[in-house]
Amino acid sequence: MRAKVVVAMIGALLTAASLSALTVDELDVRFDMLYIGTTDPGALGPSIVTPLYGVSLPIGIVGPFFVEPMIQFYTTYYRWTGTAVAPAAMETGNAMNGFFAVAALVSLHAGLRWPVTPVITVGGSLGLDVLARFPAEFLMADPNTESDTGSALGWFFSAGRFFYPELRAFMKWQATPAVGLVVNLRAWYPLYQFWEGQDFPFPDQFMFAAGIGIAVRLGTPAPKTTAAK
Repeated sequence: MRAKVVVAMIGALLTAASLSALTVDELDVRFDMLYIGTTDPGALGPSIVTPLYGVSLPIGIVGPFFVEPMIQFYTTYYRWTGTAVAPAAMETGNAMNGFFAVAALVSLHAGLRWPVTPVITVGGSLGLDVLARFPAEFLMADPNTESDTGSALGWFFSAGRFFYPELRAFMKWQATPAVGLVVNLRAWYPLYQFWEGQDFPFPDQFMFAAGIGIAVRLGTPAPKTTAAK
């Protein structure tokens, strides 16, 4: 019994020490332009590009390591092809079994960052992302697409199609002690295509984004960093 109490106390102390090492000192407001690949011949274009908005909270762990939860949103048109959902231009969405959709992208990143000058930091991270897409029935132009919307909703959340691993590279410029500018390059991979059995070619449903973020300092101004040698 005493041994269990000692083990529990040691675990609690280690947990408290780990939490005390975490640092939350900024909030990032993000704006990206999101590319959604499609091979659907009815999409009226090679790809869909739409704004992606959101926020993230970088949390320092120890040294260069960090984790970063994010939440972002976008809207676009999709169309139901009869067996799958494909991104669509507005013209296609209004004319060919299309519907407007709202999407939430919830991410948890883990990565590293390195200061290269006193005001420039570069880094990269791997994200585990959940993409929740919801057809907005009240905005559909074609009254005959209600059943298609139901099919599309089921398609979005079946076979792991909501799971999108992400790779990200970024550079941050600390413009002032209170505000920084972050430039991002991001890519999401539809790994579900390996097991869903529909044999879509690349880059169908692959997503890529480039954008900027405003890093707002929380609390005291950012300390000066030392460039890596």
